[in-house]
Amino acid sequence: MCPYGIPLTQPRAARTAGRLGPSATTSGVARGLASATSGPAAAVLSGGGPRLATTAPSATGAGGGLRQLLPLAAWARQAAPAPATAAPAAAGARSCLLQPGRRAQQQDLQAVIDRRLAVWSERQDVSTMSAAFNLCGKLESARTSGPAPTAAARFRIVAALSPALLPLVPRIRQPAGCSLPLWALAKAGAAIGGRVESQLAPALLQRLADPVLLKTATPQNLANALYALGKLREQQQQRGSGWDPTSSPHLDALAGAVASRLRAAGGHGFTAQGVSNSLWACAKLGYRDSDLLLPLAEAAAALALDMNAQDVAINLWALEVLGCTGSAFRAVLETLYGAALRQLRTPKEAEAFKPQDLSNILLALEGLQLRGKQSELLASAVAAACVRRGFAGFEPQHLSNSAWALAKMGYGAGATSQATQQSHWYAAAAAAAQRPGVMAGAKPQGWANLLYALALVRHQPPPALLDAGAAAVMQRGNAQECANTLWALAVLQLRHAGLEAAVCGRLGELLRLEPESLIAQELCNSLWALAVLAGGVGPASPAAAALAPALAYEAVRRREKLNGDDFSQLWQARQELGGEVAEALARSPDLLAAMEAAVAAERATTSTTSSTQEQVAEALQRLLQKDLLPIVSVQTEVVVEGVLGRVDIVADWRDGRRVAIEVDGPDHFLTNRKDDPSAVNAADDSAAAGYCRQQYHHQHHG
Repeated sequence: MCPYGIPLTQPRAARTAGRLGPSATTSGVARGLASATSGPAAAVLSGGGPRLATTAPSATGAGGGLRQLLPLAAWARQAAPAPATAAPAAAGARSCLLQPGRRAQQQDLQAVIDRRLAVWSERQDVSTMSAAFNLCGKLESARTSGPAPTAAARFRIVAALSPALLPLVPRIRQPAGCSLPLWALAKAGAAIGGRVESQLAPALLQRLADPVLLKTATPQNLANALYALGKLREQQQQRGSGWDPTSSPHLDALAGAVASRLRAAGGHGFTAQGVSNSLWACAKLGYRDSDLLLPLAEAAAALALDMNAQDVAINLWALEVLGCTGSAFRAVLETLYGAALRQLRTPKEAEAFKPQDLSNILLALEGLQLRGKQSELLASAVAAACVRRGFAGFEPQHLSNSAWALAKMGYGAGATSQATQQSHWYAAAAAAAQRPGVMAGAKPQGWANLLYALALVRHQPPPALLDAGAAAVMQRGNAQECANTLWALAVLQLRHAGLEAAVCGRLGELLRLEPESLIAQELCNSLWALAVLAGGVGPASPAAAALAPALAYEAVRRREKLNGDDFSQLWQARQELGGEVAEALARSPDLLAAMEAAVAAERATTSTTSSTQEQVAEALQRLLQKDLLPIVSVQTEVVVEGVLGRVDIVADWRDGRRVAIEVDGPDHFLTNRKDDPSAVNAADDSAAAGYCRQQYHHQHHG
């Protein structure tokens, strides 16, 4: 029961991890990294793409142009299985050059292309060009110099090869001649609008969609092509420009070929990795055709025992992003849950799960909503793995997405002994976030989701957590992120001048420049939060004092879009803040009437009286009868002026005072401060005009 304070309306939560962004009212981040990257967060979430086999994709039909240069041929032999026609030259080269350095690899390939590309073009040697694309995609980064030089080398090589291959695409006779360049284009991130590379990618897809080529395509050809398209779509969305594979009419032909192969009577031939990459691609492409998704999901379940940690995490993340929650997918999900649980229970295999994998699994569990014992066990196993490794290696998105997903699933929420034990996870996560550098690079969504998660489970972190850079980051937050952060601060009773100023200042800026970016729920939640913070310890910040009237005026302007809890929150804000806020809301008599009607409906709602509340009331009645207290009456479940809901107990004293008594059981307290009478939930701890408030603290044991 929450009879006394402000109604707690749960805000939307930004989803991450490849999702986008999670939402408390929709399935969303999120979802985010998760991410997922996530979901999540994702999530959105799956920050990186799926892995590709170390021996695939391999080049087929490499022409003599590559064979004539022994150093490059030797490297090609080591990088991938050499084609039969190239074996003699490659073998002869092995004694001349063994494992050249990565920079030498890049220079050798670039040198070969510079010297031989004109010859390949004259001969219309598409096989050799495809092999060169393949080697380009396999360039590796040196540990000392990082990925930037390799990315630049890839881009230069692709920029040289693409104009030569583009006019020759119709001459490609092998599926790998299309899938390998597509894969290399995706690896190079080269499908930029207005460039030849952007013309090459759709041309390759169109050629691969030819029925003759699709008929001979191997499962690896199909999986590589689908993965490449997913990666190109991801890059296009990140840039906001370039070729979008989903716009191609030939995508359906490729998807149909994958589905047909999966249903082949003699076995489909896809590996566990190929299936995982294909599902990941479908998630990135937003391809939700059940004719493809169901056989892909069933293949994933059949290959679950062959999957490694990343495969399992990617499959679950992708199935959640694609909304595979129907009964047709239940058996698949249970199988994948079981596979993940078995690996997490095996110490050596559990070590293989990266922070992103753990985060993506949690985002998937939250979004798929399968429920059941297995889901709970898997969530607990992932949570335990996070704590066991001390959140080592977790990036801000992984940490915030994991917290968001667990909190949304109710992990650690409530007053049960199990919830109390689970709540230690949030203490460990908050401690990890405070370590130097852990939240460095965090985006506004990361901070918003982390604080939102802590607020959901009522776990108040140390104020020092907010000193880890939250204020500077939130100055760039969007409306949802800022509104959720303000809501979380109010629920958790956290005061931080810098963060409050940053969030309120940013919301004020958005109200001036992009007022429609705040939806009605965020508008009212923010005003609710300001009312709670104003009733707490310390004066309101200048930014908060300026924001409150602006929110009230905007609420009046949005009258037609408000409903339900919005009116109750506005009513409470008017009672608590008064002044300019009350004047602004009074400009709309219709809005005031709606607010009063919402309060009347709230007061008319039948309340449930707890046994503890009854015991307190009976004790007060006995004291009254024995004249042991200076009171003249005791009433329960009282509707009083200026209070939104019903007050547990009201005692009238002889000197004319009326004392409101709230019976606060363990559910009313911050989970990590259950024995602290001052740590009542913000939603339960709001002053009533004209009443002295007393709290009866019922301790919970066990």
